[in-house]
Amino acid sequence: MIHVFAAIDCEVKALRHLVSDDLEIVLTGIGKVNAAFAVGRTFHSGFTRQDLASDVIINIGTCGSDDLHGLFLVNKITDDAAGKDYYPDILRVTGLPEAPLITVDKVKTDPEPGCLYDMEASAIYLAGSKLISPDRMIFLKMVSDNGDVGRVTEASVNALVESYVPKIKELITMIRDGISPLSVKSNEDLYDLLKASASMKVQIDELMRFAESMGMDGRKLFDEAGASEVTSRAGGKEVTARVRSVLTHLS
Repeated sequence: MIHVFAAIDCEVKALRHLVSDDLEIVLTGIGKVNAAFAVGRTFHSGFTRQDLASDVIINIGTCGSDDLHGLFLVNKITDDAAGKDYYPDILRVTGLPEAPLITVDKVKTDPEPGCLYDMEASAIYLAGSKLISPDRMIFLKMVSDNGDVGRVTEASVNALVESYVPKIKELITMIRDGISPLSVKSNEDLYDLLKASASMKVQIDELMRFAESMGMDGRKLFDEAGASEVTSRAGGKEVTARVRSVLTHLS
């Protein structure tokens, strides 16, 4: 299932024709509190990571920037108030330009060059990460202003999103191709070899599923990366990072 989260209706009005059995659009409202609540409501406590093994979050919205223009794939999210950084784990090559984003509590009227600004992304990432892995959280931001939000209207936002519908549809098609039903396999022996912590086990599962979606033997990739030679958890992390690097370059 693909879950598209957006703050307000005009940010996804042009995309509502894409709603289907495997894609829903959820309006969060503006701000981090509303965004976190909407994600929590969508992925309630009855779900487990295994239940959502093929689910994907896409946060689509407008943003501000001093000097950037266009549609961007966010590669780093900074929560301005908390001073914490989050990294969506981008495995697939999308062809979209990437940029860092800062989530603020109030509209940034003097944005710094080279960054995007919004008011929801960090909360969506943090709430979603409880059950969804970083490689299945995608943040798409369209620059609508440079801090002068008084000039932004529903009509202008709708027109902006409309102009990027083909690119967004292309990305959604890519995502659908990557989350086709996959077999459920036990990776317990791999966990043991890599001395995996709980968070590492999640990463291993995701990499194995991603490899399978590409028609590759994930276990062979781990073996070639040196899984059988691991003697510590640090070594297991290194092997996992090698496999991630291989898959990233092949995608």
